[in-house]
Amino acid sequence: MGSAARCAARAGSRRSRLCAGLIPFVTLLLPTLSHAQGATSSKADQPSPSESEAWTLERVVTAALSQHPLVEAARARVDAARADRVGVNALPNPTGTFWFENTAFPGQSLGVPLNRETSTYMTLPLEPFIQRSSRIRRADEDLKAAQASLTSARRQVAAEAVRGFFRVALAQAMTEEAEENRDRLEQLLSYNRARVDEGVTAEGEWLRVQLELDRASTEVTFADVDLARARTELAPYLGNLGGQPNAVAFRVNVPSLPAPAPSSIPRMDVVLAAAREHRPERLGGQARIAAASATADVERTLSVRQFGATFGNKRVEGQNSMVLGVSLAVPLFNRNRSGVERAMSERLAAEQELAWTDRQVTAEVQGAHDSAMRFARRLADLQQSFLSRAEEMHRLTLGAYQEGGASLLQVLDATRLLADARLTYARTLFAQHQSLFDLALAASGEPNDSLDLLRAWSASAVATQTGATR
Repeated sequence: MGSAARCAARAGSRRSRLCAGLIPFVTLLLPTLSHAQGATSSKADQPSPSESEAWTLERVVTAALSQHPLVEAARARVDAARADRVGVNALPNPTGTFWFENTAFPGQSLGVPLNRETSTYMTLPLEPFIQRSSRIRRADEDLKAAQASLTSARRQVAAEAVRGFFRVALAQAMTEEAEENRDRLEQLLSYNRARVDEGVTAEGEWLRVQLELDRASTEVTFADVDLARARTELAPYLGNLGGQPNAVAFRVNVPSLPAPAPSSIPRMDVVLAAAREHRPERLGGQARIAAASATADVERTLSVRQFGATFGNKRVEGQNSMVLGVSLAVPLFNRNRSGVERAMSERLAAEQELAWTDRQVTAEVQGAHDSAMRFARRLADLQQSFLSRAEEMHRLTLGAYQEGGASLLQVLDATRLLADARLTYARTLFAQHQSLFDLALAASGEPNDSLDLLRAWSASAVATQTGATR
C-alpha cells in the first residue's frame, strides 16, 4: 500500500473515531421539541415527581391557608366579634330589692311603736332596650369588618405563597438548565480531548472548554444556592415540613397549560368593577364607616341614663300594696357630647381611609391588568419562533462544527445562547403566570375564587387552541 493510501486510511480512521465521539455529544446538545411548547423547565420531558413529592399551585395555596398563623389570628378575631354580637343581643337582668322599715336595731327596742313595713320589688333597666338596636347594628358591622380582615389575611398569605411558588419554580428551571449546560460542556470536553489526542486540533481549544466547564460548574453551585433559598422562603407556608426527611428538597410542579391570549383576559373596566364589589379592603372600610355611624347613635341614646322601671309589693300591718315607679337621670348636663363628636370623627376618618383604599385598589388593578396584558403579548410572540430559532441555530452550528465549518467559540456561543433563551422563556412564562394570578386576585375576594378564574382562563385558552387547530 502506498503512502498516500496509508495517509488516507489513517485520516478515515481518525474521522470515524471523531464521529463516534461526537455522537453522544450531539445527542446531548440537541434540544427537544418540548421547549417550543413552553415547558416550565429544561427537563420537561422527564417524568414529573409524584403527587406526594411535587407541590402544585393549588396544593401550596391550600396548605398555606389551612395552617398559617396570620389566618388563624384573623379567624380568632372573627370569633371574638361574633361573641360580642351574642353579648349585645342578651337581655338585661333585673335588680331585686328586699326592704324593711320601722324595725328596731338588733338588741334594741323602739320607744314609740311604729307600723312595720316590708317591701319587695324588682327594677328592670330600660336603658339597654333604647340602645339595643344601635348596639346590635354596631356589633354586626364590627363582625363584617373582622370577616373582611380575615379575607384580607387569606389574600395576603395566598399572594406571598404564590410568589414563593414561582420563585422555586424559576430556581428549579435555572438549576436544571445549569446542570444540562454543564453536562454538554463535559461531553464537549471529552470530544475535544479526543481531537487533541488525534492531533486534529490544538490543545488551546481543550483548555478553553475546560474554562467554560469550570464556569458552568460554578453557575450550578449558584443555582443550587438560589434554589435552596427559594425553598426556605416557601417552606413556612407549607406546614410542618421541618419534621419530614429532606424537607428542603421538595419540588414544585407547574402544569404545561396554554397561556391565555391577550384577547382572553377581561377588560380593565370589568376587572375594576369586580374588584370594587368583592375586595375585602373596601368591604371592611364600608363596615367601619357603618360601625362608626352606629357608635354615634349609641352615644346619642346615652343621653337617657339610669332609666329603669320598678314593680313590687309593700306590706304594712298585714296589708299588701303595689309598688310601681320609674327612675330616670335628669339630663341637665350634656355628658355624651364628647362621645358623639368622637364617633363622628372616627366615621370621617373611616371615610377618608376608604377613599384611599379605593385609590389603591384602582392602581393595583390597573398595574395587574397592564402587567398581564404585556406578558401575554410577549409570551405569545416568544411562543411563535423564539425557542425554535435558538434550537435551529444551535443545531446548525453543531453540524458546521462537525464538518469543520465552525469554530469552537461559535459552538460555545450557540450553547450559551440556547441556555439563555430557555431561561428567558421560563422567566417570561412564570412571570406571566404570576401576573395572571395577581390579576385574578385583584378582581376577586377569596384566593380560591382567584384559582377558579385561572382555571377558567386556561380552559378558554385550551378551547381557543383546539378551535384553531381544527
